[in-house]
Amino acid sequence: MSYKLFLEVRTMRVFPEWFEKFKQVTLWPGMDMPVISGQGGQIGFGYVPQETEVPEHAHQGQWGVVLEGVVEFWIDGQHHTFKKGDYYHIPAGVPHKAKLHAGTAFIDVWEGQRFSEDRMK
Repeated sequence: MSYKLFLEVRTMRVFPEWFEKFKQVTLWPGMDMPVISGQGGQIGFGYVPQETEVPEHAHQGQWGVVLEGVVEFWIDGQHHTFKKGDYYHIPAGVPHKAKLHAGTAFIDVWEGQRFSEDRMK
């Protein structure tokens, strides 16, 4: 779902409308998110309208906070459930996967260049 469609579908906006002007990246199939790049890191603003599974992967450090809904993470094989207001940290190089429940909104911050410019549109 594109961020613009997200804004049209949501009755209560989690992110302001002007976020749609940020560059976007397809994080996983069906999951586009606005991303801001800065020196040393990137930040993404995500929303999933339907349950979404993220396959196991690893990268540099990641921090995040759940704004709405529920995120289940398997971090280095251990299961964790995060709800609205909870924050998480995944150390660099640690394998992890996730299940995001329908209606989940979150902010992720990644160390380094998580997404190259050619992946961002």
